[in-house]
Formats: sequence, structure tokens, C-alpha cells
Amino acid sequence: MNYNFSEDHIKDFVFNLFKEKLPIHCVYHNFNHTKLTVDAVKDISDEFELDSLDKENLIIAAWFHDTGYTVSNKNHEKESIEIARDYFKKLIDQDRFDKISNLILSTVYLSKKESLLEEILHDADFSNIGKKKFAQRAELLKCEWEKVNDKTYSDVEWAELQYEFITQKTFKTEAAEKKYGKRRERNVTDQRSAVEKAKNDQYKLHLKTETTKAKTQKEGRGIETLYRSVYNYHMELSSMADQKANIMISINTIVVSVIITLFGSGFTFGDSEGLRHVRFVFPMLLLVISSLISVTFAILSARPSITSKEKYEIDRKHTSILFFGNFAQLRIKEFVDHIRKLKDSKDELYDSMTVDIYNLGGVLVKKYKLLKWSYNIFMGGLVLCVIGFLGITIYSY
Repeated sequence: MNYNFSEDHIKDFVFNLFKEKLPIHCVYHNFNHTKLTVDAVKDISDEFELDSLDKENLIIAAWFHDTGYTVSNKNHEKESIEIARDYFKKLIDQDRFDKISNLILSTVYLSKKESLLEEILHDADFSNIGKKKFAQRAELLKCEWEKVNDKTYSDVEWAELQYEFITQKTFKTEAAEKKYGKRRERNVTDQRSAVEKAKNDQYKLHLKTETTKAKTQKEGRGIETLYRSVYNYHMELSSMADQKANIMISINTIVVSVIITLFGSGFTFGDSEGLRHVRFVFPMLLLVISSLISVTFAILSARPSITSKEKYEIDRKHTSILFFGNFAQLRIKEFVDHIRKLKDSKDELYDSMTVDIYNLGGVLVKKYKLLKWSYNIFMGGLVLCVIGFLGITIYSY
């Protein structure tokens, strides 16, 4: 170039400018893109017999056309012109600078191209659509746009945007079409395949999500069925225990009542042969005592047990708010707050139900142990009483 600053000086200036001031999110519009544009300008312009000054202006515009990104993403072309103006100052005349400025302004997206130089710069700026790394460079543009627009593009959205862009964007010069056209056509078909692939992947992901959701719902119903079955089983066992306790209470109460009535009516000592009947007192007394102990264990088995509020507050991790003996001791607001917490947390709800089932099992173990003692004592007393009667009878007669 026939003025004080060579292309190497401009290249170094642009590189340092991007290095120091380019925002970190500009991963596409950076020095690499600028260098690729300049190289494309040189390749395309070589196919035309351009005036040396026009070619120099074209190269200068290519170097500066994206420097405005160091200031702002919006209207960066005008900022690029101001940066170029500050760089050249009075080194070139106003008429030449206006030509460079017009070339930079022609890079505005969808602007009308009015000269061959503008068409060359346009084709060089978008030469990426006719290169092998189109898809790779497009991913960098996606990262930049997501940051600038504060928006996340799905794979399908971005693939369709790129397909629409590459099908609508064409080269303005025959030289660019000859150099990049075939690869652009291939990129169009590749991008169409990318759109189909993205849609298929999205559909598969949707199916997978729906399957996972259905599986989760099924597992949820399975867990609910499990808890419902266990609860019902425990309730049936508890009901059976209470019925057995009631049977023992009824039988032993009748036995004790009858024997006491016999004693009270003077059956044993009421006649002249009282001394002869006194020998039957001992087995009957044994039966009364065994029946009394048996009915005591049966009553203990059937007797309800309610957890106090103080115990519940101290041992909350090992007790369940779902048990009436626990929540009956709380105020209604406290109970509502506890239930709301359970509804908000499925794991905590299941844990509470698990604790409740465990405690129900503990209650059943206690009930059946007491019932076992009640039945064993009653059986032992009854057997000893019968053996006693038989022994006395055989001995006497």
C-alpha cells in the first residue's frame, strides 16, 4: 500500500484491538473471522481486473468491517467506520475514506449492493457458507447469539435457522459462485440432513421423556399400592388381635364371674359336708387366678396407647404425624403445617408412611406377645384345674 501504514500494520492493529477490547462472548465475530474475510476478498478480487487503489480500499474495508464489535453489537458497522477514521486520521483524503466507509456500510445485513466492490466484500464476508467448516463456524455463531440475545436455541431451532439462512443467502459475483458454489450446495443438503436429524433426536428425546414419565407414574402407583397393601394388612392383623383379646376377655370374665358366684352362694361351705367339698376349692381357685391374669394380659393387649405431644416433639424422626395419637395432641395450625410439608416433599411423605408402618408393626408385636401370654396362662390354668379335679375325684372315689 502506498501510504505510511502497510497491511501488516493494519493487521497488527486489528489483532491487538480484538485482543484488548473484544467482549469475551464474541466467539464468531473475532480476528479469525476478519482474517478469513480478508483472505476471501483477495481470492475473489484476483478474478477481476481491479484498480490497485480499489483493491487496497477493499482490503482495508475487510480488515475494519467488524472492529465495531469491540464497542457494540448494534450498529457495529458505524462504530467500525469511526475506528477506521481514528486510525487513518489525515493519512488519506476524505474522498478515499468515504469510499472505504461505504464499503464497510455495505456489510450491513440485507443491504443492497451497488457496486462490484461491495459485492466482492459481501461474498467474502459470507464465504463461510461455501466452506467445509460451515457447521463448525455456525456453532460458534450460536454461542455468540445466545449470549447477546439472552436466549437458548434448541438444536431444532438452530438447525432450521441455519438452513433458512444458507438457502436464502447467495453469492453476488460469478467468481465467488465458481469458487464456493459447489460446497455451498453440499452444505445446503448437509444442513437439511442436520434439520431432520435434530427433529428425529428431539422426537426420540420426547418419547424417552414420556416413557420415563410413564415409568415414574407406574412406579409411583406401585409404591402407593405397596403402602396401601401393607397398611391394610396391618389393620387386619390389628383387628384380629383385638377380636382375640375380646374373646379372651369375655371367656375369662365369664369363668371368674361363675366361680365367684358359686363361692358367694355358699356352694362350697354351705352344707354339712363342707369339709368334703373344700378339696375342690384349690383347683377352682387356681382357675380363677389364671383367668384373672389371662384377662389382664388380654385387656393390656386391647388397651389403646396414645403418644403424648412432648414425646412426639422429642422423637419426631422416629414417629409419624400420620398417627392419630400424634397429631391429636397438636394444634390444628401445627397439624396443617406438617401435612403441607409432607405434600411438598414426596420422599418425606414416604418416610413418614414408612415410620408409621414400622410403628404399627411394633404395636402388633406387643399386642400378639400379650395375647400369647393371655392364651398360654388361660390354657395352663384350665389344664391344671381339670387335672386337679380329676386327681381329687380319683383319689376320693
